Amino acid sequence: MVIRDIFNRVRPKGFYRPDIDGMRALAVLAVVAFHYSPANFPGGFIGVDIFFVISGYLITGILVKAIEENEFSTFRGLLLDFYQRRIRRIFPSLILVLIACLVIGWLVLFSSEYERLGKYVAAGAGYVENFVLWNESGYFDHASIDKTLLHLWSLSVEEQFYIAWPLLLWAITRRHWPLLRSIGLIATTTFVLNISLVFSGHTTHAFYSPVSRTWELMVGAWLAVGHRHGLPWLSRWSSAQSWGGVALIAAGLALIQPISAFPGFWALLPVLGTALIVNAGPNTFLNGRLLSWRPAVWVGLISYPLYLWHWALLSLAVIVFGDNNPTFRHASRLVLVVVSILLAWLSYRYFENPIRRSRRGFTGLGLTIAVATLGLAGLAVYGAAGVPDRPASFVSAKAEQYVESMQLGTLANSRDCFNPQTNMTFLQKQGRDAYLPDQWYCEIGDIHSKTVVLAYGDSHARAMIPTLDKYGKATHTRIVFSSMGSCLPLTGVIVRTDYPDACRELSKKVTQFASEVRPKAVVLIETWTSYIRVGKIYVQHSITGGQALRAALSETLSFYQKLGIPVVLMEDNPHQRTSVPKASIRFAKDPSDEQLNAVAVTRPGYEQQQADANSILESVASQYPLASVLGVGNALCHADICPWATQHEFLYYDSGHLSKAGALQVYPVFAAHMNAVLGREP
Repeated sequence: MVIRDIFNRVRPKGFYRPDIDGMRALAVLAVVAFHYSPANFPGGFIGVDIFFVISGYLITGILVKAIEENEFSTFRGLLLDFYQRRIRRIFPSLILVLIACLVIGWLVLFSSEYERLGKYVAAGAGYVENFVLWNESGYFDHASIDKTLLHLWSLSVEEQFYIAWPLLLWAITRRHWPLLRSIGLIATTTFVLNISLVFSGHTTHAFYSPVSRTWELMVGAWLAVGHRHGLPWLSRWSSAQSWGGVALIAAGLALIQPISAFPGFWALLPVLGTALIVNAGPNTFLNGRLLSWRPAVWVGLISYPLYLWHWALLSLAVIVFGDNNPTFRHASRLVLVVVSILLAWLSYRYFENPIRRSRRGFTGLGLTIAVATLGLAGLAVYGAAGVPDRPASFVSAKAEQYVESMQLGTLANSRDCFNPQTNMTFLQKQGRDAYLPDQWYCEIGDIHSKTVVLAYGDSHARAMIPTLDKYGKATHTRIVFSSMGSCLPLTGVIVRTDYPDACRELSKKVTQFASEVRPKAVVLIETWTSYIRVGKIYVQHSITGGQALRAALSETLSFYQKLGIPVVLMEDNPHQRTSVPKASIRFAKDPSDEQLNAVAVTRPGYEQQQADANSILESVASQYPLASVLGVGNALCHADICPWATQHEFLYYDSGHLSKAGALQVYPVFAAHMNAVLGREP
C-alpha cells in the first residue's frame, strides 16, 4: 500500500495544482543536470526560465485574488501580508545555505576566495546578485564555478519583481486600466528590450537585468489573470497545449546552448512551452498523470532548497578539492547530487515548512533580521579582505602566501590598458559591434619620455604589463600599450571574436600611430597558437588557420619594415595542463614548489604545444631584417618542466595567463632582447 501511494499521482486540492510542482521538478532537475554535467546537458539552464513563468503565474494569481476580493482593507495590509508570505517562503532555506557557506569558507578557503564569497553572500542576502555579476563580467573575470552563490542571480530577479509588481498591479487596478492589456503591454515592451539588447551585443545585460527578464514573468502573470477572469478560449485543446509545451521545452533543452544569443528569441521556447503546460490545466494526461506523479511532486516541493544547495556544494567542492581527475569528478558529482537532495529535503521538512506554517507575527521580522545579519557578515568578510588570519582555519599560512602571489600585474591605469571598447563613453554602432574610442591605448613605463615603444596584442599582452612597465621605467622609455581579449590586430586579418570590428579597428589604430609617431620599436604579444585553429582567423575569406596567420604577419611586418621600425614577435608562454593546483597545497603545513610543479607541463610538452606557431613566427620574421622573435622558454622553463611556481610564488594567474611574478620572470630576457633591438648597452 505504501509503495503504491508513493508512485501514485497527487490530486489537485482547492487552488493547489500538483502539476505545477511537477513543472518545478522538471525545471530544477534541468538546472542541476546543466551545472553538474554541462557537456551532456548544455541547455539545462533554461530551467530558470520555467521558474520565472511559474513565479509570475502564482504570485499574480495570489495578488489579483486579494485585490479583487478586497481581502485587505488597505494597500499597506496587502503588502504586509504578501511580503510576510514571501519572506517565510524564501528566507529559511536561504539562511541555512548562507550560514553553511560562511562557516565552510571560514574553515577551508584561502583569504582571496573567502573575500569573494563574502561579496556574494552580501549580494545574495540583499538580492542584488544579478547586478554584482553583471557589473563584474569581463575577460579576466573568475570562472563561474568559483562563484559559490552565482545561482542567486535568478532569485534576485524574482525578488526585484516581487518588490515592484505589487505596487504596479495595485496602481493598474485602482486606475481601472484593462489588466490583461496592461500586462500584455509590459510583456511586449520588455521583450522588445530583451531582443534589442541581445542583437546589440549586450547579452550579459539582457541576461541579468530584471527589466529585460520581466516579460517572462509577465507571461505567467497574463495567464493568471486570464484564468481568473475565465477567458473561454484559453481552455481549448488542452491536451494539445500540454504536449506542445513539452515539445517546445524539449526543443529548448536540445537546441539552446550557453553560446546561443540568449535570452533573445531563444527564450521563447521554454517560456511559451511552460505557459502552454500551465494553461492546459491539471486534468490532461500529461499534467494530471506525469507531472502530478508523486515522486515528481516531491522533487517539486523541495525544488527551491535543492536549487540553493546544489550549486553551492558543487562550487565549494571544486574550489577546495579541484576538478582535474575525470574519475573523481564524475563520482564526486554523483555524490554531491545525492547530498544536495538530502539537504534540500531536510531543509524543507524541518526548517522551511515549519516556519511557513507558523502563525507567529514576529517570524517574518526575525527572518529578515537574520538575512540582514548574514548580509552584513558577508560585507565584513569582504571588507576584511577575506580575514587572512582566521582562527580555526585549516588552510596553512604558507599556502596563503603562495595564493597571494597569484595575481595579474596591476597599475593605476591598467583598466584602461585592456579591452578599450568596453570603457567607451560614446559608441559608434554597426550591427552588434563597436569601434574604439579616441583614447584606445594607455601609457606605461616612463610616460614623460620622448622615446616611444608601441606594444599591443591580446589578453596575454595584458598579462605582460609588469615587464613592459618595468622596462620602460628602467630605460626611460614610454610604452604605448593596448590590448583586447581574443584579438589578433594584424593587417588584413579577420578574427572571430566578440568584437571583430573593434579588433580590426585596433589594427588600423596601431598602424596609423606607427606612421605618425614612428616609435623606436613595436612589440607584438599574442596567444599565437589559438589563432592557427581553422576558422579562428581568415584573410580574403578563403585563407584560414596557419596560412592566414602567416599571410597577416607577413603583411604587418612588411608595413613596419617600410617605415624602418623594428618589430619584436614575442613567443607565447607555456599553457599549463590543469587549472591552478591550489588543492595540492591547501591543507599542507609546509607546501613547496615541488608539490605544485608535480603537475606542471613538461618542457618538451610546451615546445610541442607551441611548435607550429613558433615555426610560423621564425619563418616569417626571417624574411624581414628588422623583425625578430623573442623566445620565453628559457625564462619560464627548466630543462624538464615549465613550473607552476618558483621561489614560493605562482607564475600563473590561471592555466594560460602569467601572473605578475610570471611576467617579471620574463623581464631579464625581454630587457636583453629589447636593448639589442634598440642598440642600447646591456
